[in-house]
Amino acid sequence: MGSDVKKTSIPFYSSFLYGDLYNSISKTRKRDTEFQANLRCFGQSKKLIDSVVKELRAHQRVLQMGITFGDEIERVAERIGAYGEFDVIDVNPLQIKHKKETIPLDRVRFLEGDATTFKAEEPYDAVICYFLLSELPIVSKMKAVNAALSAVKEGGVVIFVDTHTPIFWHPLRYVVRMYNRLWHPFAEKLWDRDIDTFANKRMDFTWRKSTCFGRMFQKVTAVRKPSKSAVSPSQTSV
Repeated sequence: MGSDVKKTSIPFYSSFLYGDLYNSISKTRKRDTEFQANLRCFGQSKKLIDSVVKELRAHQRVLQMGITFGDEIERVAERIGAYGEFDVIDVNPLQIKHKKETIPLDRVRFLEGDATTFKAEEPYDAVICYFLLSELPIVSKMKAVNAALSAVKEGGVVIFVDTHTPIFWHPLRYVVRMYNRLWHPFAEKLWDRDIDTFANKRMDFTWRKSTCFGRMFQKVTAVRKPSKSAVSPSQTSV
């Protein structure tokens, strides 16, 4: 298999906070559409997925931590092609079952496992965390970031796409803040800290950060260095 995937139970906080969102097949089917995914991203879904896809190449070996709604997984699979390898891990067996039914591609391998404890037996060319960190408590964020970084080979890239602190005059800033505090309490920690600060071996990677939609969303890439030289993260626009 090329990776050490440990089956585990669904974390209590996931069921407590999100209820049947991920544990009901009917609710999953309603939300797992391109329209719904784009709506939740305020129309930025295609742009965000494009930003991930452009980091990938044909025939690569790619890992994604966490199943996503919409067409993000299909877009990644299309990018790496029939001769690439694409592993997707998720802690929820219902989500895995659903995706296996909706994405009947042999080159996408869905595996039950926890992103916070994942260990790769063979390193990947790229690892993707697409709106995963915002759903994890702080300790799990740290574990997931470090597991992702540990799974990539020298010269390989880890791609994080997630929420970000909107610019202070953003018309949706306080609406999103209120929503997060009611329904998405772990997301706001990404408003307070940069993703690279969760990394234990931050200096082993070159970091790049970009934002879009009034800085409401971010893409952070970490490229594993072949040497020990330290490079500080930079911030640009998507």
